[in-house]
Amino acid sequence: MLSIKLAEEIVDQTMLRLHHNINVISPNGVILASGDKERIDLIHEGAIEVVRTGMPLLIDDRLSTQFQNCKPGINMPIKFHDRIIGVIGITGNPNELNEIANLVQLTTEMMVHQVLTESESEWQRKNSDFIFKALIENEPIHSVITERIHKLPFALKEPFQIILLKQEGNDTSNTLSINLENILYKQPILFGQMELNEYYICLTGDSVNKIKDIITQLRKLRKKLELHIGIGPTVNSLAELSYAFNGAKTALAFSLDVKRDTFFEEIEVYTLLKNKNDHDVKKFLSKILLGMSEKMLNTLETFFESDLQINLCADRLQIHRHTLTYRLNKIHELTGYHPQNFKDAFVLKLALMLSKQR
Repeated sequence: MLSIKLAEEIVDQTMLRLHHNINVISPNGVILASGDKERIDLIHEGAIEVVRTGMPLLIDDRLSTQFQNCKPGINMPIKFHDRIIGVIGITGNPNELNEIANLVQLTTEMMVHQVLTESESEWQRKNSDFIFKALIENEPIHSVITERIHKLPFALKEPFQIILLKQEGNDTSNTLSINLENILYKQPILFGQMELNEYYICLTGDSVNKIKDIITQLRKLRKKLELHIGIGPTVNSLAELSYAFNGAKTALAFSLDVKRDTFFEEIEVYTLLKNKNDHDVKKFLSKILLGMSEKMLNTLETFFESDLQINLCADRLQIHRHTLTYRLNKIHELTGYHPQNFKDAFVLKLALMLSKQR
């Protein structure tokens, strides 16, 4: 995990502050970087011993003759996530180096942690982008995608929901990206940048339940950034992620016009008028009509033909008005739309019309 470039950086930065030679050595004992250039690429047997024991090794004049390519000094393990990834050695009298050895070790591990963590984060960002863009293409999930998914720090669990963000104005710096990292830190969420000023957030599993809190925090950002927010529908499989993405895209386009964050469900009806045979219509009809019995459908149709009048509809169906009310309430429970509410009735009526057209 220790690159030669990082090893050289450690040597250069440490020797700026110390009047001692510094060696950075790989776990297999190869000297990667040193203030003494002639020692580079030699095998340091003392470092091998440090890796074996996990403990610092003080080498005096006597021990330096027992270990190949070793000089008097102190050699200490470099750890990252509790794993030894290398050894740092300070050349000199070991008895005079005790006071600075721990500080050198700590400073080295801090440098390593910062560089490797940033490298890990960058790889994860690119991996997230690769996975997300592949999934929204609505193509079969092949082995490469599956392997990449397994390398995520969390499992991709249903349900899923996508939020798309668009930042406008001249100030499209990395401010939004940093804010997103702070909001979504350590949550099972894919997020990243799609284009110069467009970002995606893909909520998975339990994080979907936190969407209200996330939207609230995004709204706070909107006060200081020219930010538009489109929220897609919730879906229950990776195969439906393209539908969720297209829904978020539609919502974002609407958000750009009305200058407020928009949920797909708010404007879903408008998307259905594009093409009565497209996937949006199929998805809409399955959500509204799936599970409704013929009796329910007939009741709903008659209710609309009766101009939403309970008594008239009950007479036409030859049932008691309480029975009709019970059926309407069951339709509400099943679909989430109440036939006696004008806006909900419009959605239900449109579903019936589209269903007949199909």
